[in-house]
Amino acid sequence: MTMTISETLDPQTPIVIGASEIAHRDGPDFASASATELMIEAVHCALESTGAGDVLGALTGAVLVPHGTWTESDPGRAIANAIGAPKARTIRSELGVLQQSLLARAATDVRSGAIDVAIVVGGENRWSGVVAGKAGADLPEAPALACAAEPDEVIAPREMVISQIEINRNLTTAAHQYAIIESALRHHLGRSVGAHQRELGELWARFAEIAAEAPAGWDARAMKSDEIAFPSESNRMIAAPYPKWLISQWNVDQAAALIFTTVGTASRLGLDESTWVFPLAMVESNAVIPLPERADVHRWPASQLVSKAALEASGISIDEVGPVDLYSCFPSAVEVQAREIGLPIDRDLTLTGGMTFGGGPFNNYALQGAAAMVRKLRESPDPTFGLTSAVSGLLTKPAVTVWSNRKPRTPFVSLDVSAQAEEATARRPVNPDLTGAGVVVGATVIPGRGGELTTVALVEVEGIRTVVQSHDQALGETFMSADPVGLAIIIGDPGEFTLA
Repeated sequence: MTMTISETLDPQTPIVIGASEIAHRDGPDFASASATELMIEAVHCALESTGAGDVLGALTGAVLVPHGTWTESDPGRAIANAIGAPKARTIRSELGVLQQSLLARAATDVRSGAIDVAIVVGGENRWSGVVAGKAGADLPEAPALACAAEPDEVIAPREMVISQIEINRNLTTAAHQYAIIESALRHHLGRSVGAHQRELGELWARFAEIAAEAPAGWDARAMKSDEIAFPSESNRMIAAPYPKWLISQWNVDQAAALIFTTVGTASRLGLDESTWVFPLAMVESNAVIPLPERADVHRWPASQLVSKAALEASGISIDEVGPVDLYSCFPSAVEVQAREIGLPIDRDLTLTGGMTFGGGPFNNYALQGAAAMVRKLRESPDPTFGLTSAVSGLLTKPAVTVWSNRKPRTPFVSLDVSAQAEEATARRPVNPDLTGAGVVVGATVIPGRGGELTTVALVEVEGIRTVVQSHDQALGETFMSADPVGLAIIIGDPGEFTLA
């Protein structure tokens, strides 16, 4: 007699038994909603997908939510009440905490036996805000329970994910930082500005195609390469080389939820083994090494470390990985991660269509990608391994999860490799008061609405780094038209520069 999976595994092995991705797209039937209402809908959908939603809802011991742009203090409490688990513990993580940390917390809590079921859910209703703003209307009120008190637990980052010099020198906007990383990567690859722009268009055009077919994709237009990568009236340059359609679009109404339990609980409830999805390994780094300090701006050693550790802990090789969903706020995030992980850039690297076209709900995308992975693995008739990633900060904290739709080869692990990431990342000292002759390490040009150009550059003077700006129009045009990395510059007053 063939033994079932449940008979050959530790009953405390964590599984995802249900997941959902939802999107309320713009259109004649669009109805504004609070973020909490979107999250409640996502949880109900995820529970219904299990075939035992009411039972699992009542068994839920924790609801974990990453904080977004919404003002509700404890959406988890309203969610728990809506599913018949009013006594469930509610946990909110703040910005700067990896979204994957909540997935890892859910998996480890059910594995330990502390709770039977954990739900991780996030969502955003920024499109509702856009629609309400245009109509001069108020947003729908969130359920009262979501605003009544603080959650049982708040998880905050141990330190800021951005340095003071970045705050002072125009690098708090994500597009500015990722554009500088893109410039360094372009230089490393030896590409001209035009050739690299075409490569970005091809990469993102494939993401657009996938978004058009994805169940919860936000933008179904399947835009083409040139209209994505090159500026136009409808595609203004945000931070060179990124026009609007190369950056994350966060004005969406989307939510995602994942239901965690154990093999033992699922077996006891008689849930179909063919629907189980196993998180094999969840690995993250919380080392904070700001962009100006990184010796190799086009590299991210911490990303390589988390992926390598996750694959090794799962007992698989990179060649065995099937579907992939990389955190995809900007092309450089995808390009750098793919190279560090060992994934060819010309393979499919998203299940959702990415954060430009699939949708980039603020501080929630990693859950969208994870839910999409669960869906993909449940649909696959063959044994399949998948990989998802998460990013917190500005290419600061990476995380990777390896998934499977079949019996794991190794016991589940959740690891933090922050110490190894600190050791593996070469650094340069940073001095905001630096002056003298130096060279450009990475740069971006930010056009204003009136056509004025602001150039922001990461530069190095005798092995010491600083961030500088220029408002000179001709300099900005030079930096936009050709690769500026390696150009000689002069810093007169701290924070300001000219070409040598």
